[in-house]
Amino acid sequence: MAKKSKLMEVPFGLKEKKHGFWKQFGVLLKVAGLKVNLWEDTTFVLIDVPLNPEETKKILPLFMFLDKPYRATFFIVKYARTAFTGSYNEAALLVHVRTPLGKGVFCPWMIVNDDTAMIYGRELLGYPKKMADIPFTDLGKSITAGLTRRGINVISVQAERIKEEDNPAPVLQTKTFNFGGMGQFFSFNPIWMFKPRERIHESYSAKAVLNIKHSDYDPIKDLIADYKNPLDARIAKTDIFGSRMLWLVGFTGVRVFGNTFNLRFR
Repeated sequence: MAKKSKLMEVPFGLKEKKHGFWKQFGVLLKVAGLKVNLWEDTTFVLIDVPLNPEETKKILPLFMFLDKPYRATFFIVKYARTAFTGSYNEAALLVHVRTPLGKGVFCPWMIVNDDTAMIYGRELLGYPKKMADIPFTDLGKSITAGLTRRGINVISVQAERIKEEDNPAPVLQTKTFNFGGMGQFFSFNPIWMFKPRERIHESYSAKAVLNIKHSDYDPIKDLIADYKNPLDARIAKTDIFGSRMLWLVGFTGVRVFGNTFNLRFR
């Protein structure tokens, strides 16, 4: 009997390619909302800051309004283990909003230091992720972190654990409104509503010092009224799962595209 050639056994490497495709397709399903552990052993520093309402209202889609008191939650986090890439760090600004579908958060700015996390976050869930250098050092009692992008030290954070919380508020398990992601058309985008699922292992009230430098590429300082006097701060360890919902709830147009261009695309 004639021996099978390698090309007959694995024609042009199709088996390997197919395996790679289905493996990554499974990852996409997980990120899109199945009930699996997506991020484990995460360490968040969360700092609530007052907003400049005049500037922030310019970036909100139609029928989305600032919730009172006007505030946003800045966070910087280390994801120790993930289902779709290696360990990576991230920073973001979550604006607290009210909508006809209830209160939640809107994310106009998010930075990561891992390209796979950037691609999945932008393409599936509409997070406006960009790449930067994000050092994050947890010394037990305190955490030192920062963010440098395009040669500018945009963020620096010093946080210290103070007192463990008995009944901590959610970290990310709240209604989240993002535009873009699946079905995006660059300047015309769907608005998605979803609610991450999480398990909080521990949460501490914290003393935090936040410094923000202006950058034309990351103009979050324009949105914040007084970053030197945060409203609240804490440090939390969590696991994060899929989403309780993923609903299409609206659309954005050219106005929002223009007003958020520097935050999302530069």
